[in-house]
Amino acid sequence: MVIACKHKSNTPAAATVPDPQDSVSSGSFLPVAEFIKNDITRVDSFSGGILRKAITNGKKDSAYIQLPGFHQLANQFLLPELDSASFRAHFTESSLMDETTEMLNFIYTPKQANWPLQKVMVYVSPATTGDKVDRIYMEKDFTRGDTSFHQKLTWKSGEYFYIISLEQPNNGPAVTSIDKVIWDPQHFSEE
Repeated sequence: MVIACKHKSNTPAAATVPDPQDSVSSGSFLPVAEFIKNDITRVDSFSGGILRKAITNGKKDSAYIQLPGFHQLANQFLLPELDSASFRAHFTESSLMDETTEMLNFIYTPKQANWPLQKVMVYVSPATTGDKVDRIYMEKDFTRGDTSFHQKLTWKSGEYFYIISLEQPNNGPAVTSIDKVIWDPQHFSEE
């Protein structure tokens, strides 16, 4: 994986993307899990603060976390479905250029409607010096015990990730939670 810098900064650079046209024409998918793993490695490589902001049913909390806590939350993005062989076998790819955001959008949808991972979108910022992954968005639906979960996960390269979860037990009220984990200090003050 090639790493490129747009400008001098104390934060690690975003990963460059293989040529998107090659991805579409060759049938190979973007290595989504590798992008996330590379960002995790960059977080591991510096000793800056990692801030976790949590909201559960409207109650807010925030605290700085250590790397093990970061890894526990980040691992929710490293799904077995993103393994390259499984990904190609179980998902279809489409792409478009969003003229409003000026980003290439790669959209992966499951071939089977009941697949737990319902959607993966990779937003790529094209540049003459190399395309860069801006963010990755995923939606998951699964059941654990008597509770069904719907999650929306967003990974913003080099900055933060957040997970929005709706837990619906068979007997009881739904619980909505948001976990935002930030490692770029420029985003610490954001809600």
